[in-house]
Amino acid sequence: MSIKLSHDILEPYTINGTILTTLTNSGYLMYTLNMLKSLKPYGLDKKIFITCIDKKGSNALKKMGYDSYCVDETAINPLSKFCPWNSTDYVKICYFKLELIYNILLYKNVLLIDGDIVFKKNPTDDLKLWCEDTIFDVFCQNDSVKNTDTRNLCTGYMFIKKSDRLLGLYDCVSESGRSKYLKCAFDNNDQTYFNKFVKPYCIVNTLPLEKYPNGKMFYDNPTLDPVLVHFNWVQGHLKMAKMKEHGMWLIGD
Repeated sequence: MSIKLSHDILEPYTINGTILTTLTNSGYLMYTLNMLKSLKPYGLDKKIFITCIDKKGSNALKKMGYDSYCVDETAINPLSKFCPWNSTDYVKICYFKLELIYNILLYKNVLLIDGDIVFKKNPTDDLKLWCEDTIFDVFCQNDSVKNTDTRNLCTGYMFIKKSDRLLGLYDCVSESGRSKYLKCAFDNNDQTYFNKFVKPYCIVNTLPLEKYPNGKMFYDNPTLDPVLVHFNWVQGHLKMAKMKEHGMWLIGD
């Protein structure tokens, strides 16, 4: 299985030279649908380039009115289930996130959005500013609870500008690139890859936690008025419980 994209595939989803994208599978589909529903008030739910790992999930998306790029068209796919954090299959799924970024960077900027995010405001307002910026290569969410602590940035929400340098840094498909990712396997995977092999070699703007809180930041400060909430810092379907607790589970039972 591998991701192979083209300019023609991506062009209908382009916003300000950027592809808003997410990666999902059958087991994660309800979170993806919840994220998409949070974007509907801004007319963006059908503008996300959805990459689905398995045919079952891709078919389900199509029945619900969403187009998706299917990675594997075979009927049976071991990566179709919900894969807990840092499990063997989770490691494989995280590699597809890197491969997705790499393939989009061949043609466009990338705004990667994890499915456990819920939007409270229109994200394209800031996206326009990021596209016009002439200093930073990457705008990335922080995974700490202090704006001054930027040691561990969160790859669940990140904007990456198209450039030869970033394309080279995200080369996970060559032999050396795959070797680098293997060093990150079971160590926060694509997030470790970014913090270790990308962040030190480009200019990164860390997004303010007040506007782009991670799970821990929001759980401790639920009165924030953010652009989005990323429901990480919990594992498994505790994500759904947290979304329901804060009134952000939008797709019903």
